Amino acid sequence: MAMYTPASLLLILVVVAAELHSPTFASHVASSSCIPHEREALLAFKRGITRDPWGFLVSWQRGGEDCCKWNGVVCSNHTGHVLKLQLGTYSLVGQISHSLLSLEHLEHLDLSGNSLNGSSGGRIPEFLGSMNSLKHLDLSSIPFSGRVPSQLGNLSNLQYLDLSSSTQNSLLRSTDLSWLTHLQFLQYLNLCAVNLGAVRDWALAVNMLPSLKVLEFSRCSLTNANQSLPRLNLTNLEVLDLSGNLLDHPIASCWFWNITHLKHLNLESTDLYGPLPLALGGILPNEMGQLTSLNFLDLGQNSISGVIPNCMGQLTSLAYLDLSQNNISGMMPDSMRTLTGLVYLDLTYNNITGPLPSFVGLFTSLSYIDLSYNHLTGHVPREIGMIGNLENLDLTSNNLDGTITEEHFASLKSLRCTFSKAMYLNISNNQIHGGLPENMERMSVQQLYLGSNQLTGAIPPMPISLTTLDLSGNLLSGPLQ
Repeated sequence: MAMYTPASLLLILVVVAAELHSPTFASHVASSSCIPHEREALLAFKRGITRDPWGFLVSWQRGGEDCCKWNGVVCSNHTGHVLKLQLGTYSLVGQISHSLLSLEHLEHLDLSGNSLNGSSGGRIPEFLGSMNSLKHLDLSSIPFSGRVPSQLGNLSNLQYLDLSSSTQNSLLRSTDLSWLTHLQFLQYLNLCAVNLGAVRDWALAVNMLPSLKVLEFSRCSLTNANQSLPRLNLTNLEVLDLSGNLLDHPIASCWFWNITHLKHLNLESTDLYGPLPLALGGILPNEMGQLTSLNFLDLGQNSISGVIPNCMGQLTSLAYLDLSQNNISGMMPDSMRTLTGLVYLDLTYNNITGPLPSFVGLFTSLSYIDLSYNHLTGHVPREIGMIGNLENLDLTSNNLDGTITEEHFASLKSLRCTFSKAMYLNISNNQIHGGLPENMERMSVQQLYLGSNQLTGAIPPMPISLTTLDLSGNLLSGPLQ
């Protein structure tokens, strides 16, 4: 019998430990067959799929290669347990099998964009609430119907939950969101288009989620803004989307102005009303000015009145600003000149007066600007020609006058409509006079609307890229070149 000294025993232990942790050993573990009962669970899940048009699950076969190498399956390199199922948007048809309960270590489940509503009467399976290891659950764009199961509140480790629908006609609903309060680690919550019309305390429920960073409640049939939050706990919230709900509340007293870390705020079509000054610098002093991290603000299609407050200029991180289709009056304040990072500006269908300020030339990042259907007066500033990235310019139906010169078009080489991807320029229905600049043929515009102005003189050569041209209602002469 061989005798080992303490030193030799220690050396042997070190060698064995090194071997266990070597890449070769690790790859051997990773390349060995996955956990047998988890393989059977995956095969049982596949049996519940009645249609796989892309053949995504073809690799899922009994007696085939390691199930950790199957499409959409991610296993632990150390234990072989299945950690992730990434099966989103593969047009799978069928049902969600109970066999998933055997994947006790599953942390990430993405079944989004499939038609996996063939079980439980088209409802979200309640047994998903027993998958305690889940941190990420994405069931978005699955045509579920019925009630959101409160059992999802048992997923105490959950960080990401998406039950949203991409359609307007989602049949998914919830009458009580108290189950959310158990998800203390939740960072992302998307219930867009889930009917929450019967939930009166939705803000109180989400206010109990201190880790929340993203809250998407668009088109949820919410009917109130729940102003009675005793204490705001959403100190980490960065994205808030409540668009398409009927909040029907004065914008001045909404609780979300106090979320100072917000980067994205979408309140489009929420029936908010009242003057902006009260909300942004009056009753709640400079709340809007405190949102210095905000880079996306959409208040379009509401009943907001009053003027654009000076404190808007404090939002120097803004890249997207939409105040369209409101009752905003007055001039664009000079304080807006600090918003040099703007890429998208939409103030259409308001009652904005005064001149189009020359400081728009400072917005060199702008690709989209729509100031149509207001009461702007004065000349179109030549500085607008400095916005070299502009793709869409719409100034139609104002009271602008003056002439259009070569300087206006100095840098406007890339005008293009954001929606149709066609080049777009519209200054129709104003009082622009004088002749058209001779260098217009060098533009790459495809849609040009200058109708109903007071333009005179000969029609210069037009760009060869032009597909739509409206010069009607002017006093131009000569052939179209």
